[in-house]
Amino acid sequence: MFSSSQFRLGCREKQSEVMGRLVAAAIFLALLSPLLGCRSVAPVHLWQSPQLGSVGGEKLVLMEIAGPVDTAEGIRDALVAQTSADVPSRSTLAGAPITLLLPDQLQPPSNIELVSNVERAPSDLAVAAVARRSGVRYLLRGEIMHATGKPYSDERLSVVWRLVGLDSHTGTGATPVSIDQSTIEQRYPDLMAVPDPTERLHQAMARHTLGLVRESVVRQNVDLACSYISLGSADVRRGIALAKLGNWPAAEEIWVATLERYPFQTAAWINSAVAAAARQDFEQAKQRVTRAIQLSILLPVHRNLAEETLVWLELQQRDYVKSFDLPDPPGGWRVTHLSDEDSMRSVLGQR
Repeated sequence: MFSSSQFRLGCREKQSEVMGRLVAAAIFLALLSPLLGCRSVAPVHLWQSPQLGSVGGEKLVLMEIAGPVDTAEGIRDALVAQTSADVPSRSTLAGAPITLLLPDQLQPPSNIELVSNVERAPSDLAVAAVARRSGVRYLLRGEIMHATGKPYSDERLSVVWRLVGLDSHTGTGATPVSIDQSTIEQRYPDLMAVPDPTERLHQAMARHTLGLVRESVVRQNVDLACSYISLGSADVRRGIALAKLGNWPAAEEIWVATLERYPFQTAAWINSAVAAAARQDFEQAKQRVTRAIQLSILLPVHRNLAEETLVWLELQQRDYVKSFDLPDPPGGWRVTHLSDEDSMRSVLGQR
């Protein structure tokens, strides 16, 4: 028979063996986690509401752009070219077009300059009276800033834009815009074909500026869930490859088919939610990512991404609702509130 000391020794050995197995299992899961749940990045185009005010379908007077003459003229020329009626609409702009006027296009320049207090530089007050009579409700002013401390740079261009409303129904606002070459590559990749980096900056600044005063479509990089070992992982990765090429409909079709075979594949739920957002079906998108959050209780490797995606989806839905002046969704806003919207965007880094 075993003595009590032998029994206690046997129990301690058994406990040590169990603990050793648990530690080994924890280490194994830690090593396996990157394969079970990793992230990949793909570009997606989404609606963005104007930040300064929606002037789509109206006339807008472009006032003086303060700063180095060459840079100011380059930005002005790019703005005029991109709002010209005989130039095809850019894919990044949506909604009603803007008619951009220069001050001397309102009526003969002398009529404006007579009430201007600066030679050859019409003031807001001087132009405002003429603009109102012409049915114009907004003036746009720009001031070129030198964030790099240099008067000229082909790497970065910063401008503070001010939209001035001319009647009681139009507001006034200002916002700084900074564009660099990496921003152009991410948001406006087609402009990378422009060989001159300075001209590239001017065109990108013009395109971004127009997005401040009318609805636009912006290119964002979004995080997608990726896995290598769980059932359906190969199909998940195949969908990601298509999404990276911009073929979101085909990617969504693959992820939905994957879920029909493997309904516990959380990566497919997350990615199909982003795909639904890409076609502006935010309600279905939130339903899908909510399912991913529920399933992540069993496999928590994707939980953080699923929760981040839910917040990101609702922020995109807010922009879409605002762009088209739509009512709030029937169930209201689930995870975002106006008071903390900016902080959430900052935390997510716009994904």
